[in-house]
Amino acid sequence: MTTTAPESVIDMIGEILIGTFEIPAEEVKADARMGDLIADSLMVVEMAIALQDALGVKVDERELGDATLAQVAAAIEARRSAPQP
Repeated sequence: MTTTAPESVIDMIGEILIGTFEIPAEEVKADARMGDLIADSLMVVEMAIALQDALGVKVDERELGDATLAQVAAAIEARRSAPQP
């Protein structure tokens, strides 16, 4: 999986983490592991829903465990740019 994503996707995820989950801005970095940022299982579910609402892409809760913010952003961007059937 590639770890690059447009800054706008990373920024949008960062805004959700900071605004909705009150994660300190200094902890929200591209190489931060999502599981460290949103460790509570309810937060993981809420984050998956927030990402789908904000970006229109389904994100499985398991993807939010070991992946970094940049990896999640790259996966979301790949899904957003993939041709729809």
